[in-house]
Amino acid sequence: MWIEMPEGRLNYSGVQLDYLVLRSNEEHSQANLYVYGGIGSVQFLNSQGGAGLTGVEADAETRKYFALLKAEYMRSSIAPEFGHVEARLGIAPYEAEYSEIASWLMLQAQWHPSLRKKFVVTPLVRLFSKSVLWETGVSSDADWMRIFMFHF
Repeated sequence: MWIEMPEGRLNYSGVQLDYLVLRSNEEHSQANLYVYGGIGSVQFLNSQGGAGLTGVEADAETRKYFALLKAEYMRSSIAPEFGHVEARLGIAPYEAEYSEIASWLMLQAQWHPSLRKKFVVTPLVRLFSKSVLWETGVSSDADWMRIFMFHF
């Protein structure tokens, strides 16, 4: 991931471990609470160092609607601290079965208090099939977002 900080661009590469703290499965809905942490390396202002990432995420969904709230914090040995809050709302154009590809149209809002672009809105598309997730979107600042995730 890269982050445009006021002092320059920060590039982060790392591994992350997510832990499901709570899951509530109801007949027509599901809610989750995750905590996560990661370690990796950063490149910033022609230097390289280590970084740690922590976060908490809560989501709730039906087969038609989706909501998420997330807070994340990164600390690095060479760059300023970084934290942000993210919220998402989504709607599925159709209600997919587990064996089908589920699609969502989402709107993501992010608040980055330490960055030049403090508030960013990104409409995006999410596709999910069994344990594979793919997302793409373009922010209000014309920045592309692409995510590919495989759940074990």
